[in-house]
Amino acid sequence: MHKLLSAVSAMALALAFSTSSIAATDPAKADAKSAKEQAEGNYKAAKAKMKADEKSAKAECKKLSGAEKSACNKDADAKEKAAKKEAKANYEKAKADANAMK
Repeated sequence: MHKLLSAVSAMALALAFSTSSIAATDPAKADAKSAKEQAEGNYKAAKAKMKADEKSAKAECKKLSGAEKSACNKDADAKEKAAKKEAKANYEKAKADANAMK
């Protein structure tokens, strides 16, 4: 009888701990999902800003001629490439951080 009572108590205790750990992970999953959605939103906003910045820079380059225009276009392209690289790195880091929250 004593062994049966011990076994039932152990099972009840294990069940109690397992359900509390499941409940504890749900908010963590929600936070991770929210962080991932925020990262995606930030990345989309950064891409939209890059596009607008590039358009503005290219418009300024059109006002120039010759070597100045060529240098301006190269500079605009370099800035866009650097901005894309930075936005992608920020997005990947934020996504990794969100996955670590799970």
